[in-house]
Amino acid sequence: MKMLDEQTKQGSQVLEAQVKHQKEYLLGQADQQKKQFIMQIDMEVKQQEMALDQQRMEQLMALQQQAAQQKAALEQQAMQLTMEYQQKKAEEEMQKQQFDMEKKQQDMQMRMQEEMAKFQGAGQLFTTPALGTAMPGAMGQSYVYGPNGELIPKQ
Repeated sequence: MKMLDEQTKQGSQVLEAQVKHQKEYLLGQADQQKKQFIMQIDMEVKQQEMALDQQRMEQLMALQQQAAQQKAALEQQAMQLTMEYQQKKAEEEMQKQQFDMEKKQQDMQMRMQEEMAKFQGAGQLFTTPALGTAMPGAMGQSYVYGPNGELIPKQ
């Protein structure tokens, strides 16, 4: 019986060693599978991050393109408004100059008429170089047009 007890003991030890070895193998396999699963999840996360980065870049480029188009449109509008303003300003300036010239001409004609009325009323003789005519006058003095269109005695 001793021998049977020994064999049982030995068989039991071998069995224990096999079970221990199988457990270690299972744990090793489990660790390896965990590492592979973690690597797979990490890869999927990296791929999703890359997809998000690419989507962000595309959206950013679209946003920048829209901003550039709006900026160009605003610059064009500003340039057009500036040109319209400058054109209106030039037109107003021309109208002002024309008005000033017409006013000066009217003023000059009024002064000439006043001067002529004054001299005609006094009965004096004067000569106008532009017309070459003599008007009846008291002393026979001649008159000429001054720089502003007024009549002044000739000296």
